Amino acid sequence: MDKQVRDFLGLLKSALQNENYTLSDEFNMEQAETLAVKHRILPLFYHGALKCGISPNTERMRRLFTFTVKYAAVSAVQMKLVGEVFSAFDQAKIDYMPLKGTLLKALYPSPEMRTMGDADILIRVEQYDRIKPIMEKLGYTEKLESDHELVWQKPNSYIELHKRLIPSYNKDYFAYFGDGWRLAKKKTGTRYTMTDEDQLVYLFTHYAKHYRDSGIGLNQILDIWVYRNSKPALNEAYIQQELEKLMLDQFYKNTIDTLRVWFEGKEATPVTEMITAVIFNSGVYGTNEQHILSTALKEAHRTGNAKAVRNRNFLHNLFLPYEYMQEKYQVLRKVPILLPVFWCVRIVDVLLFKRKKIAGVSKAYTTTKAENIDAYAEALHFVGLDFNFKE
Repeated sequence: MDKQVRDFLGLLKSALQNENYTLSDEFNMEQAETLAVKHRILPLFYHGALKCGISPNTERMRRLFTFTVKYAAVSAVQMKLVGEVFSAFDQAKIDYMPLKGTLLKALYPSPEMRTMGDADILIRVEQYDRIKPIMEKLGYTEKLESDHELVWQKPNSYIELHKRLIPSYNKDYFAYFGDGWRLAKKKTGTRYTMTDEDQLVYLFTHYAKHYRDSGIGLNQILDIWVYRNSKPALNEAYIQQELEKLMLDQFYKNTIDTLRVWFEGKEATPVTEMITAVIFNSGVYGTNEQHILSTALKEAHRTGNAKAVRNRNFLHNLFLPYEYMQEKYQVLRKVPILLPVFWCVRIVDVLLFKRKKIAGVSKAYTTTKAENIDAYAEALHFVGLDFNFKE
């Protein structure tokens, strides 16, 4: 771990634990701010910089102060609007369980330190017909439905109503959690929660899912650190037992070791260095290359043929499925038999006007070489992660 990363982590710890950390003379504030932007942790970064003795009167710090104050206001509005959804669900006798950021914000020294793009709430799918008019009455518009969530939006509020805790295509983790309601304990009215231990198992599984699928930003590993520190009486034996069922026990140990290297002075190992490098290089949503390799690895795991996966992905990008084509060429909704014709139209369109898309498809094809897929699998296995799908 180089000195810049060490100082950056010391700065974050200063914010999280209200400690003073002395930055080295070589600390590059510009590089550090760029990293904070990449991981969407600017308010946390600003508070840490103040604790480390960075003058608040520089142009950079005044700009960071302005952003932090604005985000604090956004954060307060987010939680007010989420509270209105909770109240409406309570009144209508709708079962719900808040997840992730909506709970974690309160555990940080100040709520704005934990940025949140959307509010995650577990619902019962069978109650959705009753939920829709409630959301509409509150001014939300239904945006899309995915495998595991129903997304609603209005200005300053983005709500993800979860049908299940983990997407069903993450088969190994989904097999453990199901829709998640087996872990729910009634808190008040129709609001549910998980035990502190099950909450950590879920948070860690969500972090592992992202690390495995496309890489992971600092927010989620910091959540693990903050959560554990706020719950000193956790039953670690139970947590270990459940993570063994998920085949995540070794990755959990390696992640906690990494956090201890970051914040407790534990000596680094090749494994903690690997996890550090992956997280710092990923950014908040990981990288496109990691996502491509993860998708290819899952498919190769299922079929046992990496070369076939590479060719199939190339053809899939070239000849998009009907559901995507009819969004772009709406005439196909009325005349689906014209699909082959519009495949040709799309190819011409891409060749003439969308050179970047050609470059993207070409890069994906190159990325999914068998040796790259194997290397990605080995890098995951090295830190304690695998795709344990049982077909």
